[in-house]
Amino acid sequence: MLIGTGRSADVFTLDDEWVLRRYRDGADAAHEAATMEHLAGHGYPVPRVRSVSGPELVMRRLTGPSLLDALLAGTVTPESAATVLAGLLHRLHTVPSPASAPLLHLDLHPGNVMLTPEGPFVIDWCTAEAGDPALDWAMSALILAEVAVTPVPYAEGARAGLATLLSLADAGPLPLARALERRALDPHLDEAERARLDEAVALVAALEISPASG
Repeated sequence: MLIGTGRSADVFTLDDEWVLRRYRDGADAAHEAATMEHLAGHGYPVPRVRSVSGPELVMRRLTGPSLLDALLAGTVTPESAATVLAGLLHRLHTVPSPASAPLLHLDLHPGNVMLTPEGPFVIDWCTAEAGDPALDWAMSALILAEVAVTPVPYAEGARAGLATLLSLADAGPLPLARALERRALDPHLDEAERARLDEAVALVAALEISPASG
């Protein structure tokens, strides 16, 4: 049974314990599975992987809302959500990596964090790679800023969360030009979202310089 649809994949329940995540474009999930297994082996909170075959990844079913759903429901404040994201970024960048650089998520935002009875778990590792932790912080900040510059009721909350995230970052100045270049290549952004990227970058830069203004 289909229980979730994202921009690139669909999630189906197999039973009470397992779900199947399938990429609609047929992308190979082997790298994502290997990343998650590596992280789980070092105690980082990711769903346990049972098997992978081409675009299909079978993993443990998580119980609880996403951090985004909790934000929209008002059960978590933007500042608290940003604190959760910051803690997950800090923790991720201390995980030993097979490469010479730390492992990065590069798409860590409230929609990719599940709030379970065991604590927050991070999902959607298809963009993960080794690199500079500052880029991971920049990508998360830029994604929050995109919401903050969008004419939606929760834009002000996103701005508050962004200010909190930047205040907790241990990397700076953030490589915003690199983050913008990477974000602009995301095939899942629509034209309106792309048009707001420069404004989002400007907001991150302003808050990074003067966090008290947030």
